[in-house]
Amino acid sequence: MKKKVLGISVGIALVAILIIGLIVFQKQANEKKKIETAQTELAKIEKDTAKDGVTYKKVASLSDKEEDFLSKEIKLETIQEYKKELQKKQEKIVKIKEVQTSEAKIKAAEKNVQQLQEKLILVNEKLAIQTDVNRFFITGEKAIQGNEVKDQLPISANLTKDRISKVTELVEKNEQFKGKWKEAINSIIKNANSQVEQIDQINKLLNDVFEGNVPKTSVKQSDYDTLSKEIEKVKNNDLKTTFNAKLVLLKAVIDASNQLDALTRQKEAAEQEVAKAVEKAKAQATQQSSEQDKLLAGYSDDQIEYARVWLTMIGVKPTELRVRKESAGSPINPYDVGGATYPAEVTVLYGAISAEGQIVYTSNHNGTINVYPVPSHWQIGAENAKNPEFVRKMTQDILDNVKVVSVDVGNPKDVKSLIELQK
Repeated sequence: MKKKVLGISVGIALVAILIIGLIVFQKQANEKKKIETAQTELAKIEKDTAKDGVTYKKVASLSDKEEDFLSKEIKLETIQEYKKELQKKQEKIVKIKEVQTSEAKIKAAEKNVQQLQEKLILVNEKLAIQTDVNRFFITGEKAIQGNEVKDQLPISANLTKDRISKVTELVEKNEQFKGKWKEAINSIIKNANSQVEQIDQINKLLNDVFEGNVPKTSVKQSDYDTLSKEIEKVKNNDLKTTFNAKLVLLKAVIDASNQLDALTRQKEAAEQEVAKAVEKAKAQATQQSSEQDKLLAGYSDDQIEYARVWLTMIGVKPTELRVRKESAGSPINPYDVGGATYPAEVTVLYGAISAEGQIVYTSNHNGTINVYPVPSHWQIGAENAKNPEFVRKMTQDILDNVKVVSVDVGNPKDVKSLIELQK
């Protein structure tokens, strides 16, 4: 009986040992498989992220061969996609670490992933800078795309120095930005800065010569010339059009001011001529007063004036010297009352024969006269005579061309001789 019980116990023990052995074996097999799987996954990660690996090539495709300029077709979505892919690989490496495998290979894979992540960060930051820089300029063209650089594009109208400064600071802070890409970005920023400074300068010049939207009366031609030169350099056509509109206003004010100055100068010149004539007349009168008093005694001032005027204007002695008066308001053209009229009473001197000449004037009683260039014959033709506008303009031109003439005192003998011919 005891032997039988002992045999059963031994059998049970052997079965238990067998079961435990099987369990241990299975566990070891699972562990081995797990390690092999981890090693396979790690090897794939290391291969994909190593040079010429699938993931490595994806990241490398975002830049040129020198890893300087970005790809022309680069998109932010693609960068995000590659970031997620590397993040998953990193998470797998963490899980693989839980399985006993080669530490050297884990470090190699980790290093590869980290390097690619750093490249993606740099690419992402470059793309952000490029996007900001391209927004400095008017739509339609990009200042930088791939390795194509356009550093002379016109800026957008709303660009400010503050926006440019923020991007400049980001570029300068990142020590990884280098090479031809950085040179291109700096060149583009320089162009934008130059244009903004130019616009600011033009606005300052405009503020100096404008009061609101109205040009100041003190504006000068030199102000216009300076502004015109600066505006010509503006690359943004919309801004240039706006500035040129203000130039037109400036030009109008300057032209009006110049015309006023010219009229003022003409008036001053006329006043100076009158003053000179007065002085000359006084000098002549003083010099010849004694002789005149003797020869011209008994003659009226008007008789003496008529003779002197004729001698000054015509010079040739007529057969007779005739005189008549035309009252203020009389038509200048006696054959057409629709034309201009004399603003004051005028004196008309003429010879017995029309060919001897005619003078129409008013006296200033200071040695000068105002001479009206009235023709002795009104030969305007039948067709023009019927044209009121033509006649009006012709007579108005006579009023507009009245000249101040200094009357020569003349030789008293000649004056006396001409007085004797007056009728």
